[in-house]
This record gives sequence, structure tokens and C-alpha cells, in this order.
Amino acid sequence: GHLEARALLADPDRALITGTWTRVEVSGALVRAAWAGRAGEHQLLALLDADLADDGPVVVVAAPQDDVERVALQLVRSHGIRAMDAWHLATAGLVLPGLLEKGEEAGFATRDGGQAEVALALGFTSV
Repeated sequence: GHLEARALLADPDRALITGTWTRVEVSGALVRAAWAGRAGEHQLLALLDADLADDGPVVVVAAPQDDVERVALQLVRSHGIRAMDAWHLATAGLVLPGLLEKGEEAGFATRDGGQAEVALALGFTSV
């Protein structure tokens, strides 16, 4: 979990990209972790904000909402994955092709087995 995520952030050979809803989704997980006594809430949220800042190591991207919803709905109905998992895959599928250089592979990082299977089926490599 945490160590793998930190390793991705530290890898200079990887361009890290995430969608706009990541800030909302991860903030919820971090607040719950803080409330469970695992770390300080303000410290955790500050680290997330730094990672997702304009000068941070992770680039935040967006795709047209109608397109994301259309693709995410198709993924949910075809594969039975959770809505937010489908949202992340839809956003990646819509945005990444325009960012890749010729011959470059698009990776997708997840700890969820179902989401990973769908990512592979969509042509992403596992990160």
C-alpha cells in the first residue's frame, strides 16, 4: 500500500497522472485514517494537497464529464466494478492516449483486483 505508492511518487521515470475526483476520494480515506488514530488529519491532507498541487509530483487531469460518465457506465454494466473504479478507468482511457508518446505504454496503478483486470482488458499495463 503506502510503500508502493511512495515508490511510484519517487520514480523519476514515471509520469504520474490522476483524475480530479482523486482529491475527494483520497481525502475521505485519509480523514477516516486520522479519525482511527493512525496519523494526524492536517498532516495527511497537507501531504495529499502537496502531491496534487500544480508543482507536485502528480498531474491532475480532467475529461469531459459526459464522456467519463458514458464510459464509466459501460464499464460498470459490462464488468460489475464499483462506480469510482469505473470513473478512474474511464478518465484514464479518455485522457491518456493524447498524452502518450508513440510506442509508450499506459500503466494503471490499483490495489483492487477487479479494477486491475478491467484495466488490463482495456490495454493498460499493471503498475
